[in-house]
Amino acid sequence: MTARTAAALLLALAAARPAAAAEPAPDDAASREAHAAFAARTAKPEPFWFAQVTDTHDGMARHQWRFRQALKELAELPVPIECLGHTGDFSCDSIRRDEVGTEVSNILATAPCPVVLAPGNHDLTFRWSNPTNRYLEAAAAYQRHLGPLGQVHETSNALYVALSTEGLRQPDAPRIPGWDPLAFLEGALSRAPDKPAFVFTHAPDADDYYDGAFHPGWTNPEGLAAFRDVLRRHPNARAVICGHFHRVLHEERPYGVPTIAAGPIATFWRRQGTYRLYKYENGCLSYQDFYIQDPPYGTFINHEGFIVPMEPERR
Repeated sequence: MTARTAAALLLALAAARPAAAAEPAPDDAASREAHAAFAARTAKPEPFWFAQVTDTHDGMARHQWRFRQALKELAELPVPIECLGHTGDFSCDSIRRDEVGTEVSNILATAPCPVVLAPGNHDLTFRWSNPTNRYLEAAAAYQRHLGPLGQVHETSNALYVALSTEGLRQPDAPRIPGWDPLAFLEGALSRAPDKPAFVFTHAPDADDYYDGAFHPGWTNPEGLAAFRDVLRRHPNARAVICGHFHRVLHEERPYGVPTIAAGPIATFWRRQGTYRLYKYENGCLSYQDFYIQDPPYGTFINHEGFIVPMEPERR
């Protein structure tokens, strides 16, 4: 049989087989309607507030100072804050070091309200030698110092859900035994279906722009589709709140759940430190950023993030 004859036979066999049923397309219109109906049904005129910090990147004294300052300023705001979400990158690839995890935990202990935490790509690091071991060691250290990879805080007003999606968004990320982000998110959103839920994770499911081109925030299409499908099916999901890009982002989604990213605490790319205050009122989410004024140039800050007075030089 010649190659041409074989090819023709294969084409004929393929044509004779019944076509496989295509996967049904997500019904984004129905999802958007369900999400809008939830917002209208649960709308209350009394507002409530929550806050976000992100990308604190422990490792530079100025970062530690900014982190402490953000928590101090949040405590001084004239509105009650019922939850603080930290959307990851607590460290600079060093969460495995006990002194780093302890330092971050000590700063978080000064927060003026309950916190939910989601690890970032610089916390669950694997792009080094022995990547699987590195990743599992980082995950273990993170859980030892900062708590579970998925966290929930519920108030009388809302549900605050934080989770690691690093294994979903990167196709080559090692698997963490016992951690299923989709099952956790499904269970968390089902926990209080009549309360608005705000989902905190690290990397936005949106494109980033750098080096003159757009780059996907998530490089695993299957993980992205599965993550969005859970959000699509839960009308109480009001927003996905992220960090990672070190800049502001707000993208609306056809299924009714926007993706929102805040600016960082860290100084990288000459960023001024920032934290964010959210308000939810009458079914609508709004937010504003507050910028941190750094100490004057030449101020000595120790590694724990405290300003240390310098004694005048004796002559």
